[in-house]
Amino acid sequence: MAFESILFKNGNYKLVTEQPEFFVDIHLDKIVDNIVTINDDTVLKHIFYTHLNDPDEIKYRQEVFIDLENTNIFSIIKNYYEKIKRMNGYLSGIENLYEYQRERWLLDSIEIYCEAINTLYEDLSNSNVKSMGFNSLREYLGSYIKSGYFISLVNDTGKLKLELSKIRYLMHIKGTKVVVSRYGSDNDYSDDIENAFEKFREDSGEKKNVNYSHSMGHVEATLLYLVARLYPDEFTELLKYYDKHKDFIDTEISVFNREIKFYLKYINYISKIKSYGLSFSIPEITEDKNNIYSYGGFNLALAEKIKDKTVCNDFNINNDERIIVITGPNNGGKTTFARAFAQIHYLASLGLPVPGKKSRLFLFDKIFTHFEKSEDVNNLRGKLEDDLIRIKYIVENSTDKSIIIINEMLSSTTLNDAIYIGKQIVDNIRKINCICVYVTFVDELTSTGNTVSMVSQVLKDNPEIRTHKIIRRPANGLAYAMALAEKYGITYNMIIRRVKS
Repeated sequence: MAFESILFKNGNYKLVTEQPEFFVDIHLDKIVDNIVTINDDTVLKHIFYTHLNDPDEIKYRQEVFIDLENTNIFSIIKNYYEKIKRMNGYLSGIENLYEYQRERWLLDSIEIYCEAINTLYEDLSNSNVKSMGFNSLREYLGSYIKSGYFISLVNDTGKLKLELSKIRYLMHIKGTKVVVSRYGSDNDYSDDIENAFEKFREDSGEKKNVNYSHSMGHVEATLLYLVARLYPDEFTELLKYYDKHKDFIDTEISVFNREIKFYLKYINYISKIKSYGLSFSIPEITEDKNNIYSYGGFNLALAEKIKDKTVCNDFNINNDERIIVITGPNNGGKTTFARAFAQIHYLASLGLPVPGKKSRLFLFDKIFTHFEKSEDVNNLRGKLEDDLIRIKYIVENSTDKSIIIINEMLSSTTLNDAIYIGKQIVDNIRKINCICVYVTFVDELTSTGNTVSMVSQVLKDNPEIRTHKIIRRPANGLAYAMALAEKYGITYNMIIRRVKS
């Protein structure tokens, strides 16, 4: 079985290098920034920018994630990755090192590499991996470690390490004069000295992280050069070793080392969210719009902030239903729900576990978002005109496989105009036959065909307190009234506060 990628079943895939336009509106930009650190390869972000449109490609990644849910397999991959990080630490900036120092750092890097590859193959062979990705990697590693080059790499590394370990020298310092000579019959007291000072060593009993530094001063470099003159054969072999193996990392393994970060970074990210009592699951992906649902989903960006106070919601779209119209009071969680809807679908298209206990999600071709923006004085358009131009572009470029998110549009016009224009928009989206979530204060939009009415809830005994639960039910006719009352400060609580003051 050939191995080309742990991310793409069919090998090469053209990555999107620019952040998708809708990322900002649904806060995916914040989510990705929290997953991918500034020290990571920029290619990692490009992978998050590139959604998959093939169900088999998505399943390929999902199977890898299912394998990694096994703590034993996750430990195997994590341990391997830590070794590769250590190896990369040795290789970082190696070209700027002194002669002989550079070659020795390469030797140590290759030793780590060989041990990591052998251990990974052995561990994967003894584990119950089920994904096509890990199985093809294991088979590739099996053939790679039997290849002539890898066998030569292991043998050359072991032989050279052994020869270098035999080097002994003496350094005599008198004033400013330093003399380096071969170690002869002089007694070596280094072990005695170390043992004598053993009782003074501070040791907490815990292993500490070791920072591998390339630092070497010119004096040390000169001493190293003098030692090389004393042992010309060994150091000549070191130089030859460098020239022979400086490009030692296998191409396919290099791809794996880069791509596996996608899985490990995301798992690390959601493990923190899970600690707040929130659930993630592998979604079922479908190209059928007649039965879409999510149970216990939530807005991932918001969950990072409010943690265990996060409110989970459900949604389902059945049969010929296509448009979810969400009404209810301001600050009731409507926009949060709409963002969660888009986030969950997008993350699912990357083959990732998504927020929620269970879900069946639609494989879209494009996501479009229309969130209200402040007037731009440079385009000389009013707010309403700008809204209509933007929604016109979305309608004209959407297909029956698209997802559209509209949030609080038409607040700058009268109620009658908002009802008329809103119904025209909903009617056009209905004709496209795509999935849409429309957050609005206009209850009348819920009566249009193919729509599902969902309403943000308040406490029954105190309508001023939002529960942030969004449930499937008919609009109650109070959304616009509540919006006006809040706008002009005439809700019950607002009036009571004024009377008391």
